[in-house]
Amino acid sequence: MDAGAGRERPGAWPTSMVPDYYARLGVDPAATESELEAALRKRQPAWSMGTRNPKTRHTNQLYLDEVPALRRALLSGPGARAAYDADLAAARLAEREEKLDQLQRRIRLKSAKGGLSADDRQLLREEARRLGLDDAVVDPLTRSIPDLARPFRAEDALEEDEAAADVLDPSTRRQIRAALEHLGRRDLYDALELPREAPSSILAARADEERQRWMRKAQVTAEKTAWLEVISHAQSHLTSPKARARYDRTLILESEERFDEVVAFALNGLPRLDGGTRAALVAEAAALCLGPDRAERLLSRACRKLGVARDDGAVSPLVASPGPPATASEADRYPQVRCRSCSGLTELSPTARRTGTARCRHCGASLRWDCPACRRQHWLDRARCDCGFPLALREPLVRRLAAAQQAFRDRDLATARENLEQVRRYAPQHPGARNGLEKIREREATIEQVRLACELAMTGRRLVAARRAADSWRRIDDPARPEIRAAWEEIASGLRKAESLAARGRALERVDPPAARAFYRRSLEAAADLPAALTGLERCPPEGPTNLRAQTVGDRVRLSWTPPAPDGGGPLTFAILRKRGGIPEHPGDGTRIAEVSTCEYDDRHVRPGESVGYAVLGKRGEAESLAAVAVGPVVYLPDVEDVRVEPRESEVELSWIPPAGVFEVRVVRKAGSPPEDPRDGERVPAALDHAIDGRPPGGQVVHYGIYAIYRAAEGRRYPSPGVLATAGVVQAVPPAEAPRLSRGPGPSIRIDWAAPARGSVRILRTSRPLPFPPGARIRVEEAEPLGSWVPAVGPASAEDREPPPAPVCYYTAVVALGAMLTIGGTAAASQVPDPSDLRATRTGTTAYNGGQGVRVALRWRWPPGATATRLVARWGSPPHGPDDPQPTATTVRREDYERHGFWSLTLPAAGPRDEDSGNGLARPHGGNGIADGDGHAAGPEAGASPALPDRWYITAFTAVDQGGETVFSPGIEPSATTAVPGPHPEITVSYALKRSWLPGRPWSLTLDTDPPGEEVPPMVLVANLRAIPLSSEDGEVIAHLPAGRGGSRHPVHTTFPLARSGVRMFIDPRADPAFIPPIRLRHPEDGTARA
Repeated sequence: MDAGAGRERPGAWPTSMVPDYYARLGVDPAATESELEAALRKRQPAWSMGTRNPKTRHTNQLYLDEVPALRRALLSGPGARAAYDADLAAARLAEREEKLDQLQRRIRLKSAKGGLSADDRQLLREEARRLGLDDAVVDPLTRSIPDLARPFRAEDALEEDEAAADVLDPSTRRQIRAALEHLGRRDLYDALELPREAPSSILAARADEERQRWMRKAQVTAEKTAWLEVISHAQSHLTSPKARARYDRTLILESEERFDEVVAFALNGLPRLDGGTRAALVAEAAALCLGPDRAERLLSRACRKLGVARDDGAVSPLVASPGPPATASEADRYPQVRCRSCSGLTELSPTARRTGTARCRHCGASLRWDCPACRRQHWLDRARCDCGFPLALREPLVRRLAAAQQAFRDRDLATARENLEQVRRYAPQHPGARNGLEKIREREATIEQVRLACELAMTGRRLVAARRAADSWRRIDDPARPEIRAAWEEIASGLRKAESLAARGRALERVDPPAARAFYRRSLEAAADLPAALTGLERCPPEGPTNLRAQTVGDRVRLSWTPPAPDGGGPLTFAILRKRGGIPEHPGDGTRIAEVSTCEYDDRHVRPGESVGYAVLGKRGEAESLAAVAVGPVVYLPDVEDVRVEPRESEVELSWIPPAGVFEVRVVRKAGSPPEDPRDGERVPAALDHAIDGRPPGGQVVHYGIYAIYRAAEGRRYPSPGVLATAGVVQAVPPAEAPRLSRGPGPSIRIDWAAPARGSVRILRTSRPLPFPPGARIRVEEAEPLGSWVPAVGPASAEDREPPPAPVCYYTAVVALGAMLTIGGTAAASQVPDPSDLRATRTGTTAYNGGQGVRVALRWRWPPGATATRLVARWGSPPHGPDDPQPTATTVRREDYERHGFWSLTLPAAGPRDEDSGNGLARPHGGNGIADGDGHAAGPEAGASPALPDRWYITAFTAVDQGGETVFSPGIEPSATTAVPGPHPEITVSYALKRSWLPGRPWSLTLDTDPPGEEVPPMVLVANLRAIPLSSEDGEVIAHLPAGRGGSRHPVHTTFPLARSGVRMFIDPRADPAFIPPIRLRHPEDGTARA
């Protein structure tokens, strides 16, 4: 069934369950497949031609649409045909039950008068034959009804026939009825799912909506054709009041016609209409939506036509099902329930209905049924549950559900899904079908995951994992599927080949390891995850190393060897064996001292003078090489260490650290060339750790050889290779200059120095100045307790990444030559914060030491916790530090500063010049501060314009008392240094813009200052076509002018039409305001350029 076909309302259940394909093909149910195929080929052309007939087009189109379903049911195999036969049998049983219910209603109508006559029973048998039932079914249903004698017949008065009503013609009625029967709808209102009282506008909108929905479906089916025809009739007969009234009258007429058929059957053979029959017929009329008055008129008309007399008196309308007349016997007062097994009738009293345990009195079967959709229980006389599920579909639903469960157990998911879909068509809300479909979806998802895992493993040649996945696949899916069988056969074939190769490799492991590895690799090419091949490859012995060498290096024996060529088996390690007095002969001979992954090893645990042998094995995991490489025996003869030579005027002192186990140390002296052995040269008396040569070099170079002598167990003596030393003319090492300090990243401090002519520079960090003057010579062990060494980061630089938190620390450069250190210059690094925002204002002139002086008002920002500030003033250049001997200095207490709000300093009008201040450049200082990255004092002159030679420069340093010693800040804050303004606090800058007389030449800008020759900061030239610019942002910047002095001229290269624009000059907004002198700009009066 098409999922989008029709509108299935809650409670709307299918009436036709399983089509009878045998009857449709006109063959016997026992026909063979060839007979079915021949019948289908014969019927298909007739069905195609039948679609052109308006009377049968829906039926024939349905037959064509169901040809694929017919082939699946009858021609796809014995299993499918057996399932269809079972469904068809259930459908025929349900159809028979429905016909029996209809026959029982007829019996109830005929027996409403109190019994059945012989004519009534014959009439009921004819009705049973008309319904397709056997005559024998009438007797069980009428056995409990008493017999009546045939009464005397009388004639009633005739009534006049009624006038014909305005209704649809019979042809239109047949067309509408055929389409509605195909869709299972009662009338056009039911097809649109609207009540009969719905407004015409809603009816028209719903019909248009349904037409658009069905027109969007591209495939032409019988259902689509029937729906479009029904919608067309609805639009024709329900959208206008006149047509709708005609259709409503047609519905009433059809109800009256059906009622006439029932009345004709009920009155057939009756001479008189008794009260019981009349009440039953009025109840039937109410079920057909006919009122009691209209029912009485129709009964009168039927009685008149059939010649049946009527009893006097009116019949009141009945709401419930009519019961037997009051004159009936006591046994007829209880309703009767027909058994579904034997078709016998059983009377049920109210007590039996309450207990719910009644059974058929003929066969003993239960007279109750349970709804599979909502689990409610009902009596068999109730054909439909409250949820709308009909009793006729219960048996097919149960069979389909059982078939789905069995198919799921048999891992036939397609059949299980088909049966569950049919169950959902029977009962859309059935919980078992819903849960079953969900389980099928989960199983299909699991199958897809396992299949994908199997395919991925097979693609990667991981056949062991593929076999596990295929095994899981076979457990949850049909193992007879070709896809599963092909995958299983491919996996089995590959594993057989891989296991065969692995078995051949296992046989060659201890005989021919390279051949075994080759077989294992071929096995892994077939099955990359075969455990036998993987473990065999790990178990296969690797090749051993070669070319083992042993060498004595200081206090150790260094072993080196050549590793084997890579065999693709992974990294190797090397097991080292040592044997005293000989060479190891097998892996268990000697002591395993180490296992390394490199090709070198230092043995530090050999006693001096001892003879040892070594062997090295290759190892991978637990597998060791079959062959090893050996060397020895080796006699371990270490030399003395840490040899120091201290030449003096009258002697030469040599010292060293003797090795353990040495018997004696022999020192020989030789002039001109180094000694070659202990006997080459003059012997110098020596102890175990030092020797003194009483003969000084005397201006020549003397070579010494120091040999450690060992005595073996047999008494033989063995000398070590020896250590050579040289002594010559003593020359003093000049001290190094003070290092240059600069800030590094974060809190680190960078130290730089000049490389000395002799020796190497080391930086010693101390918390106090060293107690030795520059040039003093001390030993290394004497310097180490004084502080800590700063690690070098280059040939002439070091970096202290974690300076101490003390306010000040000292860095001393010492020159190391041998075991002696020469003390050099010291630089101090202060951690005290500098003042900031130092500003100087010239407040006037005054007398100073008999001459003219300048009074300057100073203001600055104090750092947190500072109590005093040292002000240092220097003429021509910034001060070099707080202890600079040239400047004028004073110390200001914080309470004095805060009392006045500033500090006034009196300076001479012109200060002295020195060799450094004459050129206006700041020099490096090594005082109480840290230089910038280039070793120069930080300040405004460091990164801006050079200092002016005719200015006073003032720097503020924070002064802190630390244990009775005054510590100053480093003075690296740029705003802690300022220049005192000249006699003119402001500089007036004027400018003129002129065009060249020669065409093509640029414009020129001339700058003038008052006083003349003053410094001019960087400027920008701004032009605006519409107005005179008022700031550097009010127009387009056409030129950037560098810093200069008054009287300079600058060319202006631009394509901007300056002759028609307003032009003005402003200070460059990118310049640092801290380095801009106070100036006043004088713009041209009209703000335009001059031609």
